[in-house]
Amino acid sequence: MVDDVTTRILLALLCAPLLLAGCGESDTTKIVTPPPPPANRFEGLTFGTDASFEIVTWNLHNFPSTTLSVEYAAQALRAIDADVVALQEIVENPEFNVLLDSLPGWTGYRATGASFDQNLALLWNNDEVTIIGEPYEIYTTDWNAFPRSPLVLELAVREDTLIVINNHLKASEGGDDNIIDFSDTDDNEYRRYIASVLLEEWIRSEHPDDAVIVLGDLNDLLTDTPPNNVFQAMMDRPEQYRFADLSLATGPSSGWSWKYRSHLDHILVTDELFPALEAVGAEVRTLRMDLFLENYWSEYETNLSDHLPVALKFPY
Repeated sequence: MVDDVTTRILLALLCAPLLLAGCGESDTTKIVTPPPPPANRFEGLTFGTDASFEIVTWNLHNFPSTTLSVEYAAQALRAIDADVVALQEIVENPEFNVLLDSLPGWTGYRATGASFDQNLALLWNNDEVTIIGEPYEIYTTDWNAFPRSPLVLELAVREDTLIVINNHLKASEGGDDNIIDFSDTDDNEYRRYIASVLLEEWIRSEHPDDAVIVLGDLNDLLTDTPPNNVFQAMMDRPEQYRFADLSLATGPSSGWSWKYRSHLDHILVTDELFPALEAVGAEVRTLRMDLFLENYWSEYETNLSDHLPVALKFPY
């Protein structure tokens, strides 16, 4: 009798933990709840609206620089909510395609012929703009003036035609002195000067009556005085061309696009867009993406770029 009681007590003690976990059941199926997607780090940023057209230039510095670059860039672009984005230094095409897949409703194009594989790319929102033909490159054989051939996109915004020219002009490589040496074709400033001359000639020849936006990492200052301003071909024609971001270039360093040390990323518009640029609600801004991150500039530069995006908005 004692043995029988003892046996029942031992069995009860052994089965108690199993009862808590479903004693007697052999179901090994586990329901795993996937972690939520990472919160948009730039959620507090607002720029694009339904009542305006927005275009952005952004050098993404050897994109992707880390395994998190695609995630950061996708979150940033969704927050900015522009209609057209001109990118520079897009190195890896697979990651560029992953970035596109992260932007539903968007289409993109990446060039492939740049030196050092730092290619230009364009993104556009299909709900906001209509593309006229395929993107194409110009001055493809003039490597001295254009280490990366300008990338052109023709599009319709509602009923208006707009020509967008994405650029990444010759970098300094530590050799800039802010003086154009007209006797040296390898001089960095001279190469950027010639690029500006050729761009101005192309616009005047191919699209004299169209609205044109020239933008990108132009790698030089708007504030240099003649004869050493590499953009003099446009500066000399104020009735035809205007740098929308001139106010940023002449403003405080907190609004500059390159590490707050200088302002190198520009947006030029032709006279057809002057009324839109002057309209109520028009805005040009360097987007301080770094201020939305936990570790500010160090986190931004590590995962995205040493350049901040420059954005233009005008009502339509």
